[in-house]
Amino acid sequence: MQSIASRQNVANARPLSRGVWPAQSGRVRRSLVRVRAELEEIDPITGQPISKQAPTSSVAGNTVKAAGLTWAYREAQPDPEKASADKPQVLLLHGLGSSSYCYRNTMGLIGGEGYRCIAPDWPGHGDSDKPAGFGYSEEAYISGLGAFIDAMGMKKPFAMVVHGYILSQYALLYALENPGQIDRLLILNTPLALNAKLRPELAAYKAPLPFMRPGNKPFDFMVFNMTGSPYAMKEKDAMVYARPTSDPAATAAVAKTMDQVDFPKLLRKVDDGFRTFRRPSVCMFGSSDPFVDAASVFEFLESKRTNMKALTVAAKLGHMPQEDFPESMHESVMKWLSGETDADGPIKQKALRMTKYGVVESKN
Repeated sequence: MQSIASRQNVANARPLSRGVWPAQSGRVRRSLVRVRAELEEIDPITGQPISKQAPTSSVAGNTVKAAGLTWAYREAQPDPEKASADKPQVLLLHGLGSSSYCYRNTMGLIGGEGYRCIAPDWPGHGDSDKPAGFGYSEEAYISGLGAFIDAMGMKKPFAMVVHGYILSQYALLYALENPGQIDRLLILNTPLALNAKLRPELAAYKAPLPFMRPGNKPFDFMVFNMTGSPYAMKEKDAMVYARPTSDPAATAAVAKTMDQVDFPKLLRKVDDGFRTFRRPSVCMFGSSDPFVDAASVFEFLESKRTNMKALTVAAKLGHMPQEDFPESMHESVMKWLSGETDADGPIKQKALRMTKYGVVESKN
């Protein structure tokens, strides 16, 4: 078993027993990682791992110019035996501090069902451009996403998947501004409740005193993407997430984004807007997320139309369910994509209960 640690020499890292994270504490967890069976092959273009668990693979190394920026993106082509003209294309969008890599296995599974999937790296992230002049504001990100969608020639309306912090809310605002482009919406572990808090690494940028803020200190992308899961991450995956840590422009992109965001105001804007949103929408949250309370989604849905629903997954999943165990989500994702969830009645909060295993349907 091998282990690595962020911000520390490899020799100082301690391996985890049974490949499971220790309990969440006030300190950043620095231990990684249990190496399990080899499940990836290497992308010949980027040198990044490609999953072999899924019927099709998501291929990285693609780029497109949009409004003067080069966007890197990952794509999974549909299985030709299952593809059909009536199936929407699927756009998968990561949150602040992450990358399209988090969707690699999910895309392969969906592509195997006959859907074309596209997952970009937002500007400032992954292999996309990180220009100082981009702005990294709400307006810049939303405008940039529209330019990317147009440059890709995506078939509209398309299905949209969002996950994580800040950029996920910007994607949701894009959906509100362009409802005719959205066939359906899937929200994974995105803070929605009005009282939601920033996770600690992001909250540090909003510290009341300037000297308490990270400033130009490198943002640890590896630890940021590892934490929040009840499981250990494989070393090769952790190293892919770690790549931007050595790039000052990537750290600057996170800092500039956080400088300009008013998180409570952003939550209110999303909450108000989705009171009238009419596209079929599903919230699917890992119940073992230390940052986003899965139960909070039902508070969000109380004031929303019945086209917005919550689905629960039996597996124990953390903040990045698509990274933890994408196979466990697949059946529910396909019900959402195929429209099977559209005909269901709304899931009422009183019909659910919380257990130590997460949110489950009540038998009473």
